Amino acid sequence: MAEIRYVEGRILYENPKPHVRSRHGYFPGLTKLPSGELLATLLIGEAFESADGTTYFARSSDAGQSWSVEGKLYEATTLPVPMSDCMKATVLADGSLLAMGYRFQRDDPEQSISLPVTGGILPGEDIVAFSDDDGCTWTQPKPIPRSRPELYELSGPAVQLRSGSVVAIGALYKMPDGSNPSGQIGVLVRSEDGGRTWDDSTVFFQTGAGNLTPFEPRLAEMQDGRLVALVWAYDQAADRHYSNHVVVSEDDGHTWSQPIDTGVMGQASNLVWLGGDRLLTIHAHRGDEIGIYVRVVDFASNNWRVTAETVIYGQAARQTAEGQSAAEMFKSLRFGQPSLLALGDGEFLATHWCVEEGQGKIRLHQIAVT
Repeated sequence: MAEIRYVEGRILYENPKPHVRSRHGYFPGLTKLPSGELLATLLIGEAFESADGTTYFARSSDAGQSWSVEGKLYEATTLPVPMSDCMKATVLADGSLLAMGYRFQRDDPEQSISLPVTGGILPGEDIVAFSDDDGCTWTQPKPIPRSRPELYELSGPAVQLRSGSVVAIGALYKMPDGSNPSGQIGVLVRSEDGGRTWDDSTVFFQTGAGNLTPFEPRLAEMQDGRLVALVWAYDQAADRHYSNHVVVSEDDGHTWSQPIDTGVMGQASNLVWLGGDRLLTIHAHRGDEIGIYVRVVDFASNNWRVTAETVIYGQAARQTAEGQSAAEMFKSLRFGQPSLLALGDGEFLATHWCVEEGQGKIRLHQIAVT
């Protein structure tokens, strides 16, 4: 029988001088470098949707026990128009790093990212940057061309498959006017040249009724060619949340199954492969079981069966997004976007953002799985 053991918790980032200036941390990502060091990306800004929000990177040389924030991934002030951004890093097979994400135009610093009047989102672009020195310096991010008018919510890291392809998945944000001309689908972008050029023709998620948007999708490769994507299923038209769903590809992400309901009432989630048919998943729960939950899942024959679970971050912030519009939801969230990083020998780091005592922080939790 599987077992999840909580080892210890710690802080990756918190504002060292909150009495001097406002600095909040959100949307962390973790990756392990070939050197053994850990690299974290995180958004730091004055507020959850502030115009100065941009991607920073932090480094740990002691398996996540301590962290040093080294600076911004790039200077957004060099752009022709003001922008805020959020990016996640991936180590590629050749040892270089690729960072992907998106950024929004911030011509009016008083305007939030979500537009309450229309229900839409600020205009923006999907972006990619590279590093050849373990993330110490980065190229200037370049836009990724899209064949659809909506901005892709590439909120998770890209994944390099064993075949060599680099893939990333995202939902579609609504247009600034609130329209969604391409429908409630999920898009996969693929690169065969290490992230220099991209193809966005693949739809990885679509319900028969076309009524669910796969927000915060995360991707894991299990056996060669078998990919699993875990999503926060949300009906934008009805402002209704559904339980987390998964979709499966058996051909390197070119075609996908119909969505499979996990029964887990989570929002943002993540997953890693444990070997065989087992997955380790992490979910930001809402409703009656608010918190960050970790599960071991037997996914044999693409059937979701939980064999172990534990809560690693409890019910400190009882605020639910049920019945709220997207704009209201973004204001009321108090923790989210959890992820997992394998350290080796059954040890994992879980990370997520949270708001405690009015401060946006990045928390770490070390767990052991058998």
